[in-house]
Amino acid sequence: METLYQQIAKDLASDIQQGIYAAGEKVPSVRKLSQLKSVSISTINQAYGLLEDQGLIKARPQSGYFVREGANDPIQPPPVSKGGAPTAVSKSDLISSMLNGVNQPGLLNFGAAITHDCYMPHKVLQTHIQKASRFQSHKVFGYIFSPGYKPLRKQIATRMREVSVKCHQDEVVITQGCSEALSLCLTASTKPGDIVAVESPCYYGFLQLAEQKGLKVIEIPTDSQSGISIDALSLALKQWPISLIAVSSRYSNPTGAALNTEKQQKLYKLAQHHDIMILEDDIYGELGFDQAINTVLKTFDVDDRVMYCSSFSKTLSPGLRVGWCLPGKAHEHVVKAQTFSSFSPSSLSQLALSSYLESAQFDKHLRKLRQACQYNVETMSLAIRQHFPDGTQITLPKGGYILWVKLPNGIDALKLQQAALTNGINLAPGGLFSNSDEFDQYIRLNCALPMDAELRLAIKTLGELADQLIKPAIN
Repeated sequence: METLYQQIAKDLASDIQQGIYAAGEKVPSVRKLSQLKSVSISTINQAYGLLEDQGLIKARPQSGYFVREGANDPIQPPPVSKGGAPTAVSKSDLISSMLNGVNQPGLLNFGAAITHDCYMPHKVLQTHIQKASRFQSHKVFGYIFSPGYKPLRKQIATRMREVSVKCHQDEVVITQGCSEALSLCLTASTKPGDIVAVESPCYYGFLQLAEQKGLKVIEIPTDSQSGISIDALSLALKQWPISLIAVSSRYSNPTGAALNTEKQQKLYKLAQHHDIMILEDDIYGELGFDQAINTVLKTFDVDDRVMYCSSFSKTLSPGLRVGWCLPGKAHEHVVKAQTFSSFSPSSLSQLALSSYLESAQFDKHLRKLRQACQYNVETMSLAIRQHFPDGTQITLPKGGYILWVKLPNGIDALKLQQAALTNGINLAPGGLFSNSDEFDQYIRLNCALPMDAELRLAIKTLGELADQLIKPAIN
């Protein structure tokens, strides 16, 4: 939850970025703003200190605070991606290399998209784990076979009403995180050698799954703000025998792109026209900021062709490994496949989460988490603008907690990652998110970390390392 000084800093930052205070112009004095806001001078000093850290204002001795040069410059998002022809996936070694660094002690984790413990209600969840263990031990120590614990499925079906999806609990399948949901739906709807249309860039975990299942992917040009190109997808569907469209409708990983309601409807109608299934990954969907999108592709699914997947990993706990899917017409196939593989997720996790959702604390937690994510994304964006080389381009996500950054002047993201590791920083190079080399100048940064002095220093260090990688090209 934002403190008073953070809110004041956020309001003034917005005024600066909108040009209300131009570069070089003086902002209100500490005393004057204290009077205007009816808060203490100490609170304003904290707010101005935060704005200095963010690189928006600068103190001049005996004169006050002034807007820094460049603080009003608009953020330039990365360009629309190019896409390509169908190819077999071959990025598993690079993906494994990045993931190996996640749990190394002492590394600051910009790499994996994992929410820091400080933002998760772990103490509350622990209470519900203990409650389930104590009062439902006969269920905790036994199997809860696919499709999963009925009360939890009912609660999920109810929550789906928030995106205007009317479904019955019997349509919901509980899975071991979103990854198993995606895997089961892929197994149910494709066979080795099939072509799957994906966003470009797309979630690296999906590329791993495609490689394991012997699928080819065709990357469709994608805008980092508005998502996959419907026109390019339509052209690809006419040119290639595509079996499935895989897409994140809200706050895609890694770009943060979101399909508005109109574009969701167009994509769904396109799939209808070509009579193919859609695999929808909505794992970040509940982390929308001020202008949240309250529909998904599944909202418009009148013939059960959308296989909707999501999880509590980004909002409550990755370690509990509880996700779910609405497989549509693939439901029976998904349940059978799960029954003869993993049976179902942990019984304890399902019971504990059901108890937590029943307590009506989730929505309150989500409000706080959304505020934290928005603050962190905005704060880290400002820090990148301050410390990274000129020409750096950054996405402007409207939800989630990921930034997709294009490095300038031919900087190799893998070289930056190697240099960062020697400085105790792990990041995700852009090559992970595509089967091509189009994103070798990109990095993905996780913003779900405490915005403290260590993180600010890490951003500054990354900027300096990136700058050093430019210099050989200039000389």
